[in-house]
Amino acid sequence: MQWSYDPSVDALTIEFDAKRHRSSQTDEVRPGMLLDTDAKGRPLALEFLDASTQFPRALLETLPLPKALLSLNAAADRAGLSAATLRQQIRNGRLNAVKWHGSWWVDAVELRAYLKSRAPQGRPGRLGRRVRSV
Repeated sequence: MQWSYDPSVDALTIEFDAKRHRSSQTDEVRPGMLLDTDAKGRPLALEFLDASTQFPRALLETLPLPKALLSLNAAADRAGLSAATLRQQIRNGRLNAVKWHGSWWVDAVELRAYLKSRAPQGRPGRLGRRVRSV
């Protein structure tokens, strides 16, 4: 059994057996509580939406983050940029991130979207220029 908390969407997830196949069905067993089951109806995971309203903050802060979130330094390494640059883009609202335990965490999907949205930097390369022959 594995517990994780994603502060970017305020969701607590309890995975019962990570080795089993992907979920085939998700049912809302009560408002804000989702149950994922496999093809045979066996429970795979239970997810609580708006978790901070249902569980003590102290408990949520002890849980690990989902694997999809990168530390600011890991995101900077992956992007080939400095952590200071990414921090500035978070402040400017260009990169979505969540602050958890005093550190910034970036979703890998959000990082890719930000990198695709950036304008090209520097001068164009030589291959992009037309060369006149004499």
